Amino acid sequence: MSQTEPLDKAGLLIPSDLSVLAEGLLDHPECVAWCPRTQSIYCGGEAGQIYRVALDGTVAPLAHIRGGFICGLAVDGAGSVLACDVNHGCLWRVAPDEEPRPYGPPIGYPNYPVLDASGNVWVSDSGAYDEANGGIVRVDPDGSSERLPIRGLRFANGMALDGTVLYVIESQGPSVLRLDLAAGGQPEEVLVLPGTVPDGLALDAESGLWISCYQPNRVYRLSSVGDLEVIVDDWSGWHVAMPTNLAFAGSELDVLVLANLGALHLCTFRPGVRGLPLQRPVLV
Repeated sequence: MSQTEPLDKAGLLIPSDLSVLAEGLLDHPECVAWCPRTQSIYCGGEAGQIYRVALDGTVAPLAHIRGGFICGLAVDGAGSVLACDVNHGCLWRVAPDEEPRPYGPPIGYPNYPVLDASGNVWVSDSGAYDEANGGIVRVDPDGSSERLPIRGLRFANGMALDGTVLYVIESQGPSVLRLDLAAGGQPEEVLVLPGTVPDGLALDAESGLWISCYQPNRVYRLSSVGDLEVIVDDWSGWHVAMPTNLAFAGSELDVLVLANLGALHLCTFRPGVRGLPLQRPVLV
C-alpha cells in the first residue's frame, strides 16, 4: 500500500508521493477516466468541456459540448469517451476524430457510467439531492434502455463494476451499495460512512474498493475482507480538496488519479496496488 505520513504534525494523512498532475487549465474537473489506447486521462468541466491529460501533466481539449455540465466518464476499447451531461440529461459519445453525439435515451441526472463486457452501459441517475428518487439505468448496445426496478436511491453517484457485481455510491446514505446484476434483487449495503459525502469508487486488483469523499477531504480503501483504511485525510484542503472521483491509470494501472473539485486540479500518487482492469468493449 501507499506510504502515508502526517505533515507538519498537524494530523494530515497524505501519501508521501502525492503530487499535482494538472492545474490552471481545468474547469472544475469532477471525474477522471483512464484510456489505455491513448495512455491519457480524460476529465470534464462544468461548461461542457472534456479534457485529455497526459501523465506528464500536458492538458489538451478533446471536445466541448455547449451548454453541458460533464460529470462521469467512461472509455471504450476504441478510445471513444462516454460522458454524462447533467445539463442536457443524456450521455454523449465522443469517438476519435468525431464530433460528440448523444448516446442512448434521455436520463434525468446522469452522473456516472460503467461498461460491461457485453457493451451495456450502466448509468447512475442521481435524482434530487434531498429525495430518495435516484436509480440505475442500463443502456443496451441497440440504444434501448431499462431502469432497474430497485428502491429509490439517495443521490446515486460513482460506481465500479466487478464482473456482474455493481458497486454504487449513495451519497446521502452515506453508503456504498452492492447489486448483483445477474441475480437481480435490491441493493445491499456494503459500508456506511457517517459524517461523510462519498462520491467516487474504484476497484483494485486485490478486490479492494477505493472510496473518495467530497467531504471531508478523505480517501478510504475497503479490503476484500472488510477492513477499512484511511489512505488520505486532508482537513486543510491544501493537498486534496473535495475529491469527487478517482481512477487507476498508467500502463501498469499503478497510479491513482484524484479529481479535486475544490482545488481545480488533478493529483496522483502510487497506491502500492494495481487497479482492476476495466471492461472495454467497442461501442458502435
